[in-house]
Amino acid sequence: MITDSEFGDVLSPGRLLPEAERILVKLDLDMAKAMATTAQHLHGDGDSADLLAAEVLVRRGLYRYAGEVLPHRPPDNAPLERRTRWAVTAAAIQYWGAGDVEAAHRVLADVGGPVTEAHRAGLLLLDGSTRAALAAGEKVLREQCLPDGAIRPAVIAVVVAAALSGRFDRALAAVDRAGPGSHRSAEIGYAHCFASLMSGQVRQASRLAEDGYRDAVAAGNVAVAAGWLALRGQVAKTRGDLAGAIADLATASRLFDGGNSCFLQPPCLAELAGARAMFGDQTGARQTRQLVADRAFESRLFAPWLALSQAWITAAGGDTTLAARQARDAADIAMASGQYAVEAVARYDVARLGNPNAVRHRLAALAGVVQGPVVPAMAGAAAALARSDPGALDAATAKFTELGMDLLAAETATAAGAAALRHTATPPGSVVCPDAKTPLLRLTAPLVELTRREREVALLAANGFTSPAIGNRLGLSVRTVDNYLGRAYQKLGVTSRRDLAPLVVGDRPQPSIHAEGEHR
Repeated sequence: MITDSEFGDVLSPGRLLPEAERILVKLDLDMAKAMATTAQHLHGDGDSADLLAAEVLVRRGLYRYAGEVLPHRPPDNAPLERRTRWAVTAAAIQYWGAGDVEAAHRVLADVGGPVTEAHRAGLLLLDGSTRAALAAGEKVLREQCLPDGAIRPAVIAVVVAAALSGRFDRALAAVDRAGPGSHRSAEIGYAHCFASLMSGQVRQASRLAEDGYRDAVAAGNVAVAAGWLALRGQVAKTRGDLAGAIADLATASRLFDGGNSCFLQPPCLAELAGARAMFGDQTGARQTRQLVADRAFESRLFAPWLALSQAWITAAGGDTTLAARQARDAADIAMASGQYAVEAVARYDVARLGNPNAVRHRLAALAGVVQGPVVPAMAGAAAALARSDPGALDAATAKFTELGMDLLAAETATAAGAAALRHTATPPGSVVCPDAKTPLLRLTAPLVELTRREREVALLAANGFTSPAIGNRLGLSVRTVDNYLGRAYQKLGVTSRRDLAPLVVGDRPQPSIHAEGEHR
């Protein structure tokens, strides 16, 4: 129980619940819950305290419990502010707890007004309707006199929807609309950081994440710190610091799992799975990806990210052909929902996974749709990969380095060296992300001399797959697999899988055998 000595005159009648509501906006959930409980105990304002408790439980992702404590719908003659808060909370319980999207929209529509319309934009975004969310959120923000309760959800919906669709000018305009005090809302700060990262402003995103995390830690606000850690992990992954990315994303996912604001957990886990896969930890990546499946997240907003994480897990096992198909599927999902910036990332991942010819034309088209320098750089790199053009790959490396996207720069630098080595004695370029184990970074000697299919078969064989299992994965006969493997042995100067594995998996433990079959 909170005592008078802890909060002084905050406990005076009429002060406690407003103070708890202010704290809830700042995501200090434990404090808000404690003050709501104290309000009920001291003043007997049961419905108000129950509503605030339901809001806290919704923020924690505990929708069933929130539904149990949510009071009955206020009468039509109740104050609009109270009816609006009830509707927003009830809609979240319907959407996340019951999975009833239509019921959530009905609850909001029954009350009406800019606050519920702003939250409706958020539901549209979560349901994967990016264009509709952007239009609905911007419609709210065009109103001259907005209540404070409408600004935050509308700005978040617009910034995220605009960033996903590649309209970064509209994202920045929404941040400006929030006003100079907008960063007091952690979620607006998250959205601004995410938009900065998607637009290629990696260093700005890094500063926002670092400052936000530092301030949250100084304030002792674990809920806010978790969100900033997730974003800091995304930035680290972009910069090629996979060890740092894994540490931050793993910590954030544990904090989310502890009950704090949960809307960032699905992409956090997807990013963590992808980072572990690129780090070469296939087992850890699969376990992380299973956590997403176990939680049965239904939001369509995150579907492209989840599909893309599966592609990188597949690639970590050596099956880049299937991985490239999965990345193309992720890109198609993003395109269908209007997430063109995400589509571009997924299309370029197809190129990174070994099939640049399949995506280079679409990336060139997306360069005219998605604002900023990132997609043109990806389109140029994909075209250079398709042509194995050392000069163009060097140019792509310079551009990625300028943007702070060091992992992509390391990959194109390695590919440039590999392309040059096919014609000259020039060694492959230096790798600036030594912890990463992506397919392009494996184009160093001695694997550089293998064709794509020979390298793919060799990678699977080195990861413990038998010839029948490889054939099943790649749609090849066992005889064809063995022919590719034999040519790879000859080029690498080895005679068995035992000799092949150290060249491919390095110092990692020797993999177990996958499926029955004779070893060649």
